[in-house]
Amino acid sequence: MRPLRPALCLLTMIAASPAPAWAASPAPYVAADRTAPAIREENLLESERFWPYQVALASPWKPEGQSAPFRAGTLGVLVRVEGDGRAVLDFGSEGRYRVPVGKTDVVQRANEVRTGVLVKRAPNLAQAIATRLVDSEAERIGYQDPHAVARSSGFLAVFADPGAPQLAELASAIAPLRGRHGVMTVLVPQGEHPDAEVRERLRALDWRVPFVLDAYGEGYTRSLRGDGAPLPAVMLLSREGRVLYDRPLAPGIADDLAAALDRAFGPAPAAATAAR
Repeated sequence: MRPLRPALCLLTMIAASPAPAWAASPAPYVAADRTAPAIREENLLESERFWPYQVALASPWKPEGQSAPFRAGTLGVLVRVEGDGRAVLDFGSEGRYRVPVGKTDVVQRANEVRTGVLVKRAPNLAQAIATRLVDSEAERIGYQDPHAVARSSGFLAVFADPGAPQLAELASAIAPLRGRHGVMTVLVPQGEHPDAEVRERLRALDWRVPFVLDAYGEGYTRSLRGDGAPLPAVMLLSREGRVLYDRPLAPGIADDLAAALDRAFGPAPAAATAAR
């Protein structure tokens, strides 16, 4: 993978993005639920509906390898909360780090989402990618419908080089899983490939899944997978960004992935209609 272009970290991308189209929807997404239990560190992982989109450092925190600590109040995009008491935060050009939850205000902000003090307009991961996906099914190159992205129950993210010969085998293997339980398959292209080239490659394979724009593929790969994570790979993610399955691509992965989909989203496949 080529060196990261600093401006394309997740925080920078989202901060520069226009408001998603669903913000003006007549039936907006509502995350607030005052009847839900208060959020604490102990139940934060299971309370992903209330995860805020951005969080701030509650106190100075020094990442490993850095010469100086980040100041209290430094903002980052919440990529996800993990089961070890840490949150993955993307600080844009400052990098992506796993930060102890107690060093952030994520619990406070989650409670503000729960009570409606802080308005959350869409599931976190859906919001992060909605305006950066190309619809490979459309007759002309264009963006994926953000409402369809927001309605998805989760995302099957495939991190692979669209120019690699193995893509045909991969597409054939996992194509039957497309739309299973309402989960949207998304290709995150690796390497430098013009968007029109990626679109034509997917259409030629009859695997017309949405894909991340070339300009943003590397930034999303860094944010979602982190530096040094094996590639190519498949991640199954909740609509909020919680990791449900994460494996390097290997023979037989389709059966394993199907089982993971069923465990996470239900015991039987949803209607055969593919998620778009």
